[in-house]
Amino acid sequence: MVLKERDIKKHIKDKNFGNIYCFYGSEKFLVKTYTQRLVTAIMGETPPEFNFHNFDNNCNVDDIAVSADIIPFMSEYNCVKVTDLNIDTLVKADFEKLKEIIGNVPKTTVIIFTFPTLDISGKNFSAFIKLIDKLGVVAELPKYDSNALSKQLVSGAYKRGCPLTAVNAGKIVDYCGTDLTMLQNELDKLCAYADGKEITSEMIDLLVHINLETKVYYMANEIIAGNLDKAYKELDILFYQKTEPIAIVSAIAGAYMDLYRARIGAESGVPVATIAKDFSYGNRKFALEKASRTGKRISTTSLRKSIDEIANTDYKLKSTSAKERTQIEKLIAKLSIIAKENCYA
Repeated sequence: MVLKERDIKKHIKDKNFGNIYCFYGSEKFLVKTYTQRLVTAIMGETPPEFNFHNFDNNCNVDDIAVSADIIPFMSEYNCVKVTDLNIDTLVKADFEKLKEIIGNVPKTTVIIFTFPTLDISGKNFSAFIKLIDKLGVVAELPKYDSNALSKQLVSGAYKRGCPLTAVNAGKIVDYCGTDLTMLQNELDKLCAYADGKEITSEMIDLLVHINLETKVYYMANEIIAGNLDKAYKELDILFYQKTEPIAIVSAIAGAYMDLYRARIGAESGVPVATIAKDFSYGNRKFALEKASRTGKRISTTSLRKSIDEIANTDYKLKSTSAKERTQIEKLIAKLSIIAKENCYA
């Protein structure tokens, strides 16, 4: 049985437990969260050692088998949690043993396989998921899109006693990206600072960490608008934070590729959602939506020339001993000049 997030919430709340579970997906924060909720629902806040067996990715399959067969002592269930076991690297004998364990879980045992850091998708893992789907519960937890993340932040702030508007929640997502762990950390910081008051835009500007992708996105905006002072100020901050020069250029390339894809899509009548799917943007679709608005101020030909300049700078950084900061400063100047060119494809 495959459950979506809303269903796994109800499943845990109802305490109608199965005997075998698997939590996995791209949103690691949710994988970790729902795994812990299930363990707590089964074992309580402080699981007893004799009824709770916690294995990491270095565990032996035989040890899992032994723990699964233990009869619970003064408890309804014996619980076995296995974290980040790399199913795809198991030798054939161990994989067959694992399938045997999954197919013969005692009624008084609950086995939870959880993947809060490991991403795997090989042949063994696919077979593993199909088997648990047939005999137990599978919960795949993908990343939220930007709208869902904003709603999550608004709800989280309300529970902490600090009002947060949807607009300001969206601003936090714009600054931090879609990593839910980072967003929750930033929300904790903001709520502590607000101390029961509304979280304002000024508080967000003061406290929230802006990721590299977002910083460079704003830098690209300033370059295209001809605001070189602001663009160089952003560059100063990045170098002060000891950001790798190649990472800066890579992020600039990413920002301009977003602009170019959004532009070509618009010219061809292709929806943003289709472009996001074709180029595997996943939950970064919002980056294309922003790019479609920003890109109106620069021509298609200028975007192509800009991408060529970025590629040349990237090559120089990787193949010559030229001063890295000087190369990036020159790149910003060239991109600003190109953006002013009034030529169209």
